[in-house]
Amino acid sequence: MNKFHRAMSVAVLLGGFASVVSPPGMAAEGVPWVVGELRTRLSPEGEVIYHILVAEIAGRRGEAAVALEHYRAAVQASDDPRLVERAFSIALYLEDDALALAMARRWRALDADNLEARQAVAIALLRNGLTDEAIEQLEGLRSAVPDDGQEGFGMLGALFERVKDKAVVVQVMATLQARHPQSQYASYLYALTALEVKDYDQALRGLAAALALNPQWLQAHLLQARVMIAQGRTDAALASIAALVAQRPDDQALRAGFARLLVSADRLADARREYQELARRHPEDPEPLYALGLLAEEAKAYDQAVEHFMAVLKSGQRVLEVYFELGKVEEARGDYAKAREWYERVHAGDRYLDAQTRVGAMLARQGDLAGMAAHFDKLRQDNPDNAVILFLAQGNVLRQEKRYQEAFDLLTEALQQYPNDHELLYARALIAERVDRLDLLEQDLKFLIEADPDHGHALNALGYTLADRTDRYQEAYEYLQRAIILLPEDAAVLDSMGWIYYRLGQYEQSLDYLRRAYEREADAEIAAHLSELLWVTGRREEALETWRRALAKDPDSEHLRRFKERFGL
Repeated sequence: MNKFHRAMSVAVLLGGFASVVSPPGMAAEGVPWVVGELRTRLSPEGEVIYHILVAEIAGRRGEAAVALEHYRAAVQASDDPRLVERAFSIALYLEDDALALAMARRWRALDADNLEARQAVAIALLRNGLTDEAIEQLEGLRSAVPDDGQEGFGMLGALFERVKDKAVVVQVMATLQARHPQSQYASYLYALTALEVKDYDQALRGLAAALALNPQWLQAHLLQARVMIAQGRTDAALASIAALVAQRPDDQALRAGFARLLVSADRLADARREYQELARRHPEDPEPLYALGLLAEEAKAYDQAVEHFMAVLKSGQRVLEVYFELGKVEEARGDYAKAREWYERVHAGDRYLDAQTRVGAMLARQGDLAGMAAHFDKLRQDNPDNAVILFLAQGNVLRQEKRYQEAFDLLTEALQQYPNDHELLYARALIAERVDRLDLLEQDLKFLIEADPDHGHALNALGYTLADRTDRYQEAYEYLQRAIILLPEDAAVLDSMGWIYYRLGQYEQSLDYLRRAYEREADAEIAAHLSELLWVTGRREEALETWRRALAKDPDSEHLRRFKERFGL
């Protein structure tokens, strides 16, 4: 299901009417007729119920805008705060910020003491850029929440996650920090929000203020190191935490945080040593063993990985996660039967669908496409709320097996059941290029862009395809210019910009973008593009070196093979 489906809970509002919305065996196209009949037969309150029913049907079909329209109509005829809450949630999902604010204000007017309603008003004010009023709302919320050990700033941090414009959040937190100069939590949250917009200097200033108030605050020290790593000062950051570890060798949380920083900095050997020391000092704690298992798995030291994971199992903790990792280990070893045994033990939890998807992928890898299809069909029957996710997963398995037409047909079938689902449309658009259905690719991506003009990935996909497969270079350039504004650090978008400049014959601009893309992600396709540009511009030794390095990592890459064929290597 798409994000809208997952956010909705039909039973909460409809109660006994839930069975009317989708009675067993009734075809989807029959439901509107039933609703129309209800509208003519119900009491005066039936008008409200009618709009709720239509809204829920629209939600199930992925038509969030229609759902919102009918919830607005229900709200106008009812004083039920639950309906207003629902309308607010959908407006927020659709990024209709003005309507979200109107619904939030109405919700609070109807239920003034409801903390969630007050939070909704604050979120909506921030999303509309009304910072002065938002600050007063946030101050009121801080004083209203039960003591969370963070003076209410922990709750504010959770609210800020729902605000898209992080620059607004930083502006608000700068004011709140100035108002509360003696609050270490205000300074810490200010640093955290500044880090999100990559304002590293402001983040460090906030952390300096927090540490001046509490010099022993471990969380602030670790965040300070994260900021320094983001600045490129990795050695200094790690040295600062290593010094703290030397001073406090028995501080379990500190050493664990240091180990995680080492992993993030790709200092895996050092991280392994820290986790081993944690396991030695705290044998009752399975977490270091689990981390050691993951590191061994990453290093393809599978026997060590199994040894660590089995030790974690003995503790009785992380059981389903360990089953999943043991399945991955056996899959990497090529023992699909044993891998499936482990995956089948992941019967619930966050890893359940991942495990089952891997089972389907193994069936496809073994050539049992019919078995793979039956496996996913059964999964959708057993997990109807995740049908869209499972269609996408099955399509990805087919794509990995280069069964492009089958993937295209599957996603087209899925769209018949879930018309206009954005995730399915985007996935089909990408696979349409593989089966030379550029007309459908363009249709699907333009639909997505019209629905969401800030859909950077759709803009990038359309711009890149036009640059790569057509001569509509100016049109491609315009789409990619919009994409780069939205996703300025995305390796795929940088690569696309490099490629359109290459097509336009502007080689210096192309080289700049392609080098930046390759620095961020040494992907085979980016490497092929960079190699071609270098070859064409006379830098042939560098071109061959780039190509060979990429080929060693990904010998089956079609992009690298085409480079070889194009230039007769």
